[in-house]
Amino acid sequence: MYRWLRAQLNHVGTSVTLSPVQVSTKLALALTLTSTVILGSYGVRQLRQQERDLRGAAEHDFRLLGTAVQVEVENSIRDGQVADVREIVEALEMSDSAIDVLVFDTRSVLQANSLGSEASVELVRPSLAAAGHARAADIRYERLVGVESLVGMFPLRDDDGVSLGTVAVVWPLNELRRQLRATAVSAVISSLTLIAGITAVGWILSLLLVRRPLQALTQAMRSVEAGNWVTRVSFHGGDEVGAALAQFNAMVHELGEARRHLVEAAESREALEAGLQRLDKLATVGQLSAGLAHEIGSPLQILSGRACAIAARTDVPADVQRSAQIVAAQSDRIAGIVERLLGFARRKAPHIADVNLRTVVGAIIELLSSEARRRAVQLTFECADRLPHVLADADQVQQVTMNLLSNALRAAAPQGFVRVRLQASTFRRTDASPPVPSVSLVVEDDGEGIPEPVRRRIFEPFFTTWSSSGGTGLGLAVIKSIVDEHGGVIDVTSERGAGTRFTVHFPVAGPERMMA
Repeated sequence: MYRWLRAQLNHVGTSVTLSPVQVSTKLALALTLTSTVILGSYGVRQLRQQERDLRGAAEHDFRLLGTAVQVEVENSIRDGQVADVREIVEALEMSDSAIDVLVFDTRSVLQANSLGSEASVELVRPSLAAAGHARAADIRYERLVGVESLVGMFPLRDDDGVSLGTVAVVWPLNELRRQLRATAVSAVISSLTLIAGITAVGWILSLLLVRRPLQALTQAMRSVEAGNWVTRVSFHGGDEVGAALAQFNAMVHELGEARRHLVEAAESREALEAGLQRLDKLATVGQLSAGLAHEIGSPLQILSGRACAIAARTDVPADVQRSAQIVAAQSDRIAGIVERLLGFARRKAPHIADVNLRTVVGAIIELLSSEARRRAVQLTFECADRLPHVLADADQVQQVTMNLLSNALRAAAPQGFVRVRLQASTFRRTDASPPVPSVSLVVEDDGEGIPEPVRRRIFEPFFTTWSSSGGTGLGLAVIKSIVDEHGGVIDVTSERGAGTRFTVHFPVAGPERMMA
């Protein structure tokens, strides 16, 4: 599951990195394009409808105008008042100079016309013959000097239906075109304003509802990929984005819990393997100790006794006495090593009780103060005024203190220092376990320090760097075993050339049981 999540995170991170356009920008562009198409289509349809309406209104007004002129001219011709025809044309020209009125007789001879209507005459002349025989007005669109115009051919009749000629009316549609252009410009401006507003609102909404949550999700994924399993994405609302973010938070929580369980299982397995290895070593030590005690115990006693006897004689040369004394001393040393091996392998179970560490540790400080003065090392003891009692075996606590303090005095530089502190503290048996109240015993020296490869093995039985000076590699192994049996922990920190600090945590008997 963890590998799958990392693959998904890498895939998402790569997708986000390679994408040239943000999702919010894509949504804004799509909204802009959609609104442009919709509003553009609607605007075009409205413009076409507006043009149809204007044309229809223009045709209606044009027909009314032409019919009125037709009636007036017919009445004037019937009455023989040709001058009245010219007056009608002039009156129309004064009311609207853009309209051209042309009056033709039955022979297509121009009888009256508006000023400047020469182009209109040439436009309507080809249609005069047909218009003279028509029973109704002929209205059509023509282009006059590049301008679209309404052209109406209205036949003139007497009361008997005999043709009197034709009235041609030409009306340029300049005003209609101006109105259409104004309407189109207004529609375009309105559409662009509406599109800009829709785009701005859509972009802001996509930024708030999509882009920011996705950016937060991407950042959280990168944080999880970096190993931060407490990362959570804050979200508001119960929409699809909020549901996705909530699901992501739940997934990260489950993966974090699964990872924690795996780490705990791995640590437990490592601790179990280390314990089994240690037990195997202890069993080997026990067998070795028993064999040594059985095989070399008696010969060693005989050897030591004979050496002591030779050393006590006065009739032997001095060099023989000295050699005998050396043999006796080394025999005693071997016997001591065998005894420590037996003690390590067969150590009795601790007698756990309430212990005041100030008294127990203080006794060892007094015991080794003379050794510190002999080595020219400053030995200091610091203890808090009030410390809780601990659950421990007093004798074994003294053994731990003795071994740590002896090692510190041996490691301290001449004219150096060794500090011993007792203080209230807490510790965790594993990274996921709750803190345990404790009293910590801290032993610190200013020696050369312990290299990292050595520090990883200092608690192994028979591992020592002081073999040349009589070290057996059992002291720290015994300390580690005692601390484990007390339910505590021991930590060591050391830097090359900056000294070493051992910290031993002993669980307290109870937080309310304090001593003055």
